[in-house]
Amino acid sequence: MTGVRRRARDVRHYGIRTVCDHLTDDARTYEPAYYADLERLELALTARHPYPHTARLFQLTARKGADG
Repeated sequence: MTGVRRRARDVRHYGIRTVCDHLTDDARTYEPAYYADLERLELALTARHPYPHTARLFQLTARKGADG
């Protein structure tokens, strides 16, 4: 990982599908605002510790470093 950090900058870890896979209230899915609320919640938690580590999926992003 040390070599990667030298060649990459702005390395970030994001969680995806942090809460949606754990919801069991199917009745709410028929409410008009349900998916907008769920999206706002997922976006609010995506990079907030510890949620990237507990999400169903994760994404690592980085920018190419100056020497790579």
